Amino acid sequence: MNETTAISLCMKSRDPRGFEYLVKQYRREAYFHALGFLGEPAAAEDICQESFAKAFAYFPRLKSMNAFYPWFYTILKNNCLDYIRSRKSLEPLDEAEAIIEDVAGDPQRSIEGADEKRAVWVALQRLKPEFREILILKHLRDTSYADISAILQIPRGTVMSRLYHARRAFQHTYTQTTTGESTP
Repeated sequence: MNETTAISLCMKSRDPRGFEYLVKQYRREAYFHALGFLGEPAAAEDICQESFAKAFAYFPRLKSMNAFYPWFYTILKNNCLDYIRSRKSLEPLDEAEAIIEDVAGDPQRSIEGADEKRAVWVALQRLKPEFREILILKHLRDTSYADISAILQIPRGTVMSRLYHARRAFQHTYTQTTTGESTP
């Protein structure tokens, strides 16, 4: 089975086999996108499951679809943003520690590496969601400009512009995080 066949099965008869194929194809990518937004592994899993359920429910309303993930990503992103809005704080929770890997080698290097990863994570979490989103797509998921454009459904020039501003915001926030400056 391929994506086109799976989409067709879902749209014509809500066939769960087609949707199962799509879930298997994109669940890992969806999880990492949600994790990048939320910083909480358990919440990312829940949001992914909720998003896939919504997508399956929405299929009968669609007239046509060329590619599943850009459409699905909109659902996933909106669910993540709703979750973020419902939280009182964007600070990473203790669960975020689970995604910080240990650096192999001597203990001092492991501590320094973990501290740097924590600073990167904290800086990412303090950015506006659209900046966090584009940095995660480009730098953590190594997504091309063309694919980011398709996923976010924005022109390539907007991708480049948003990425430029997101990098600048990240640099500023990261510097504040590592030097202990407070946010104005």
